[in-house]
Amino acid sequence: MPAMSARPDRRRLLRLAGTGVLGIALGVGATLGLAAHGDRSRPAASVRTLDLPAGPGGAVAGAATGRGAQVAPVRAGTARAAVRRFLQAGADGDHAVAYGLLDRAGIRRYPTLARFTRAQADRAEVTAVRVGRERRPGPGRAEVTVTLAHPAAIDPFTGLVPARTVEVWRASRQDGRWRVAADPVSVRADLPGDGRAPEAVTAWVERLLGCDRGGAAGLQAVAELYGPADLPELPCRTRGRWTVAAPQSFDAAVEPEAYLAAFGPEVGAWARLVPVQGPGARFSVVVGPVGDAWRVLGTDPVPAR
Repeated sequence: MPAMSARPDRRRLLRLAGTGVLGIALGVGATLGLAAHGDRSRPAASVRTLDLPAGPGGAVAGAATGRGAQVAPVRAGTARAAVRRFLQAGADGDHAVAYGLLDRAGIRRYPTLARFTRAQADRAEVTAVRVGRERRPGPGRAEVTVTLAHPAAIDPFTGLVPARTVEVWRASRQDGRWRVAADPVSVRADLPGDGRAPEAVTAWVERLLGCDRGGAAGLQAVAELYGPADLPELPCRTRGRWTVAAPQSFDAAVEPEAYLAAFGPEVGAWARLVPVQGPGARFSVVVGPVGDAWRVLGTDPVPAR
């Protein structure tokens, strides 16, 4: 669990995870040239990317209280094996195996399997577990880096669920076996590079220039866009040369209220603004990461010069 007094649930952690990767690509804006009669040729965006075996053993520790003894302990030969089995068991819904690997602090926090199982409902679904390097901060202690795959999503209920998170889990040698903490030490969202955001916006603006609202909707993360409703209509009404520039931090948003209300303050960590400009019209497109791509969430006005 990260060093903090409160223990946010897994979905909260995933929404906060993007903070560690907040970075803005610097570079030259991409130019999208489309004439009134449908010139569809466009140069690629010129933006520099800144990327951001097992078996039963002795009694369960905590059995001195008589509360954790109903689940047999699970043994793993190494810290990496313990973390892998703990997370894979959670992904498979085999909470008894995961509980059998829980360390003493975890047993105190969840004195029964039923309580531990209920807590897992707050965690994002895991579809794959890949265990990486192991670090030994001290005798009988290890921190194991893992990459977890999730069904990627952006919605007002869970905020951002990235396709992958890079997490550090702590294991410790207790009662002659490796046991795992109930929560990760840290969680970082593995987001697509900012340099890919202008490409997504370029494709979206292209379709709007052709008044292809259905095609544009296919490049959006949400059915109903956030922000001023008139801005997405401008490319269809204002033909000519449009430019798509390098992404900016969401902190630069002029009207962030709708996004904050929908996704919470964490939106500032993972959303980006991509400025676009046409003949006599300019605004920013707000994008968010869905899997390995950026998708449009809405628009934001640009302050008057």
